[in-house]
Amino acid sequence: MQEIILVVVTALISGLLATLLTIWWQRRNNIYNRKMRIFETIMATRFMVSSEESVRALNSIDVVFYKDKDVRVAYQNFLNETDKKPPVPQSIEDKHLKLLEVMSKALKLKDIQWDQIKHTYYPEGLAQKIEEENVLRKMQIQNVAAGLHDNESQKNVPSSEQFN
Repeated sequence: MQEIILVVVTALISGLLATLLTIWWQRRNNIYNRKMRIFETIMATRFMVSSEESVRALNSIDVVFYKDKDVRVAYQNFLNETDKKPPVPQSIEDKHLKLLEVMSKALKLKDIQWDQIKHTYYPEGLAQKIEEENVLRKMQIQNVAAGLHDNESQKNVPSSEQFN
């Protein structure tokens, strides 16, 4: 009888330990994957820090890297640099790249260092496309503003048909 109880208790404990270990491993893996996704996004958009994707990823750092003090300090240094008036673009870029370097260390990506992070691919065609889209957006805004102005000026002018 004692042997049966021992077998049952051992089976329950081993099952419980296996379940707890699996839950711990899944949480750890999930946290690492979230950190890696943030890092990948910021790396992929490092040529354009102000892109929507980059901003969203940067603003997630405090939550996703909440236990990584070095990453949070580097992020705060980056934020402090962006708050300076007048802004110093080279200094902002250096703090941004330093943040990426610290993040790569936190993720244990030992072969990704400053030189690899600083080297980006940004083809002239992409730069030209972005500039053209900005010009087009400004022209559209000007056309809409001009149309609103024309509509406003016409509302207060009586037409000859109103008096017939």
